[in-house]
Amino acid sequence: VAEGAGVDNDAAISTTSSTQTTDRLVGDFLIVGQCIMSVLQDLAEELFMHEAELSPTLLLGWEGIFGLALGLPLYLPLAPSLGENPNDVWELLKSSTWVLAYVSGLVLLFTATGVFNIVATAVTSSMTRNVWKNQRSLVVWMLGLCLYYSSGNESLGERWAVPASFVTLLG
Repeated sequence: VAEGAGVDNDAAISTTSSTQTTDRLVGDFLIVGQCIMSVLQDLAEELFMHEAELSPTLLLGWEGIFGLALGLPLYLPLAPSLGENPNDVWELLKSSTWVLAYVSGLVLLFTATGVFNIVATAVTSSMTRNVWKNQRSLVVWMLGLCLYYSSGNESLGERWAVPASFVTLLG
């Protein structure tokens, strides 16, 4: 019985390891795809603003309209296969004022970020904007350090570790 349990345990560990590897590969593939799509979007924004002479905020508005018009029809049929029921999401939004406030705040945050990004592209270029985007990781890491040392809660943020933190700091 003990040997049988050991074999089952090994099979479970092997299955878990295989699932983690698959999940990691899918995640890596999605990140690379997101990077490629982000570059294409940034170049398209620059092209439309400079060649078609669209104002940055008008372009952002059109992006929002097309994003909703194309994204919603994709979300509704695909969400259940990804483990999310759109009806449950709708019920949660209707039943919780806090969730609705959070989602509304998130939409406003995304809108403000979009305005800053599109105006930055209009004033400089998509290349300059993407170079500065890379600084975002450094800012997030520094805020994590501040959170770790100011909160007193070791599960929040990130501690300074030698030599890894020096590598992160230097890029």
